[in-house]
Amino acid sequence: MIVSGPPGSGKTTVSAALASDFERGVHLESDWFFRSIKSGFVAPWLPDAHSQNAAVMVAAADAAAAYADAGYTVVWDGIVGPWFLGLIARRLGDREIRVQYLVLRPKRVTASHRVRDRGDTPETSGAETMYDQFADLVELESHVISSDAPADQVIEACKAALVNDSLQVEPDSWPV
Repeated sequence: MIVSGPPGSGKTTVSAALASDFERGVHLESDWFFRSIKSGFVAPWLPDAHSQNAAVMVAAADAAAAYADAGYTVVWDGIVGPWFLGLIARRLGDREIRVQYLVLRPKRVTASHRVRDRGDTPETSGAETMYDQFADLVELESHVISSDAPADQVIEACKAALVNDSLQVEPDSWPV
């Protein structure tokens, strides 16, 4: 399952809790793949970052697949926009791995406060840009869960949403 959304939406908190609920659960943070780029890094929200971001999505999808193949339930925590959903769904679908896509989205002010309060994000314009990219998901609005509530309530809402197949993504439903 992919837990996505803009910076400050609660992805890491929710993903860690969800992964812990499984007998064999993995919390896969795609931020790690971005941090691993030591030279030639382009801020992911910039237009020139598309090929880098695609490479990170492929690497994270392949890591998720490796864990899934070994019998783990994978909770992928990352800014996985709908523009990469086709690539990921096909890559995992080719290995017969079911994909669920959940988007956490708090109010803009909540996300902004959370990003600023982290203390490790000196520049927040990228977070604002990424928030805008998740502001109106059209056909994926049914995959959105508000993450303004306290963490335990958001986690419970996510668990309830993940029980049914409404968050499943079919590999052939999205353009690559």
